[in-house]
Amino acid sequence: MKQSKGIKIVFLMCLGIFLCMIDTTIMNIALPAIQSSLGTTLEKMSWILNIYTMSIAVLAIPLGRIADIFGKAKMYIIGLFVFGFGSVLCAFANTGDFLILSRLIQSIGAAILFPTSMVIGVSAMPLAKRNIALGILGVTQGLSAALGPVIGGVITQNLGWRWVFFVNIPICIIGIILCFVLLHVRNEERVVSKIDWIGCVLCSSTIFLFTLVLVKGNTWGWMSGVAWACYISSFISFILFIVVERKVVSPMVNLQLFKDRIFVGASIVVILSNLFLIGVTVLLPTFLTKMQNRTELIASLLVTPISAMIFLVSPFAGILINKIGKVPIILLGFIAMSVSYYWLQMISIQSTNKEIILPCMVLGIGYGLVVGPITILTASSFEGELLTASQSVVSMLRQVGIVLAVAIFVSSLTHNLTINKNKIEQYAEEKVREIHVDKKEQDKILHVVYEKINNKGLEEIKKNNQEEKLNGMTKEQKEALIQQNVITVLKGVPEEFKEIKKAEITKQVSKEVEKKSEKINTEILKYSKDIDQYAEKELASSFTDLYKVSAPIILVCGLVSLLFIGRRRDLV
Repeated sequence: MKQSKGIKIVFLMCLGIFLCMIDTTIMNIALPAIQSSLGTTLEKMSWILNIYTMSIAVLAIPLGRIADIFGKAKMYIIGLFVFGFGSVLCAFANTGDFLILSRLIQSIGAAILFPTSMVIGVSAMPLAKRNIALGILGVTQGLSAALGPVIGGVITQNLGWRWVFFVNIPICIIGIILCFVLLHVRNEERVVSKIDWIGCVLCSSTIFLFTLVLVKGNTWGWMSGVAWACYISSFISFILFIVVERKVVSPMVNLQLFKDRIFVGASIVVILSNLFLIGVTVLLPTFLTKMQNRTELIASLLVTPISAMIFLVSPFAGILINKIGKVPIILLGFIAMSVSYYWLQMISIQSTNKEIILPCMVLGIGYGLVVGPITILTASSFEGELLTASQSVVSMLRQVGIVLAVAIFVSSLTHNLTINKNKIEQYAEEKVREIHVDKKEQDKILHVVYEKINNKGLEEIKKNNQEEKLNGMTKEQKEALIQQNVITVLKGVPEEFKEIKKAEITKQVSKEVEKKSEKINTEILKYSKDIDQYAEKELASSFTDLYKVSAPIILVCGLVSLLFIGRRRDLV
């Protein structure tokens, strides 16, 4: 009976995790619709996304500690209320600034929910059955984050972007009601301790400054004065935090955690696995919509196999670590993710659905092999305050991994696109000289190509070049050239024969001009096809080169699995 209630509590906690994780990615597909509706800038749109992950990273540890002191069940209910209230505000937002503020409120609720849901869920099961709870909670984490773009695409296309937030409200209400039914809200166990406010400030400032430079580094410049100020301030705050936590009686984070090699290894893997998962779930839909001209919904559905494989593989991976061992399972997961990235580097503008889906499935398998064991390893042997601390740290690290992924992959993509667009412009300039029109016409063609490359991308380049090739020499240009050539030829004809010869000369000149026009049209057609193909290759490589570079890096990262050799150190 007790175990049955424990399972119910675990699934109740999955609800909180689902809300937190899905809202890290559900907005990605809805961003164009939100920007169009609110008429806001790209800068504000980036903050609408980033404020959520940054706030969770900054607040997860302090709020997890506060939950220990004031009661985890009470804090979980408060988290659901705050998250739901923030969702209501998001749904009714009419300006970019108000939506940013609303997302901040929503993220405070998420920062409460994630660590408390993990602790309550794990504690609800006996120690011998804890792996069951961890497996269920772990699957929910990976699955909800990966499902975000798909659900966001379906909702945005069919109901509108505001429903991306409205759907959270009934879930929060149901969750609050179930909390009063299943949890001991009034008489729950609490830690008798003071809040380490100095540690709280130092911890928060360390993470805030670090994530801030990750978010803004591409805009500021990674080596700019402002960026360096963040690097140095974050490092100083971190050192002071360590010093304070070693001496204070009731630390914000129990540093004993980091004497456990297994926990340290699991923490590193949490960052790395989320880094490489988000590297695909963020960039691949962009490739599909911008390069292959697919709809947002189709793009989100094509990456759904990642979620499906995480859901199927993660529970089995958690079970297999007792039979095969931690190292082989986690290493195999990183190898699978590397294979997926190697496969993704070969996609092109012409890639079929099958060629997109298969590497996504392999990525989901790889991430599932990693996240199943890691969820267990971060919590399986901890109790009490150490359990809360472990889950607060992991919650923070997961969000850091997401922010890090966006910073690295988006800034790298921006860099690649800038370089390759310049290459396309240079190539277009070289090739346009082969078209036998005057300099003015060549510059006109180039100007339009430059404008489309910089403003709208490949589909507009193709559209524009098609228009150019059909136009070629206009009717007015032909008539002017015929008239000019007729006058030139007639100058060599004796005055008395000019009227007689004019009709014949005009006919002959017209044939020559028409022949020249056809030649120019052929040259423009060849030019437009050439630019299309070159632009396809170069712009696509802006995306695929990131996967090509990352594939061997993932293999090297897999060596972190060697940290799991041996037994866990007993800390409690």
